[in-house]
Amino acid sequence: MKKIYFISVILLISTTQFVFSQVGINTTSPQETLHVEGTLRVTNTNNTTTTTKLAGTCGQGTVADIKVGENLTLESNVLSANSGKYGIVDISLPVVVVNQVFDNLDLNVGGANLNKVIFRLNTGSSMNFTLRGITGGTDGRHIIIYNTSTANMKIDHLLSSNPINSINDLGSSTQTNGVGTVELVYDGVTKNWLVIDIRS
Repeated sequence: MKKIYFISVILLISTTQFVFSQVGINTTSPQETLHVEGTLRVTNTNNTTTTTKLAGTCGQGTVADIKVGENLTLESNVLSANSGKYGIVDISLPVVVVNQVFDNLDLNVGGANLNKVIFRLNTGSSMNFTLRGITGGTDGRHIIIYNTSTANMKIDHLLSSNPINSINDLGSSTQTNGVGTVELVYDGVTKNWLVIDIRS
């Protein structure tokens, strides 16, 4: 029994070392868990699996995830460019008092609405309102706020309670006269939204 127990321990140690080893193909000094020196071929892939990430290699050949940028979408295993297309989303923004202020407004610009450019505001009211800040800005993020009501939509100049969400209209507060749009781009250096156009 002692001999059998001794052999079992040796097998357990050997197995444990093998599981956590680095494996090299055509190399005696693997640098990753699996290191292949040479070409790689993958066949009979499962097309029914939904892809959520891309992969690429660095200069040393290490495989890593690739982040899909704002102008690209990966949907149903198809990578598409968004240039030239303006995704539109309806946003409910109930105005219940005259000159109501919306500060740090969450339009989900970096989440579910990442691929949307035009944000169509439905206020359900004809009372004037003010936008003071928008959350989730990232460098170069481009959005268009579309006021569909007859009320004026005012933009306050750098007055958000959170400076990184503030709107810089490059001068002073401005507004649409009823139905209109305000076009903004986020500046990652100054860390605020820049008004680049207003139409009413």
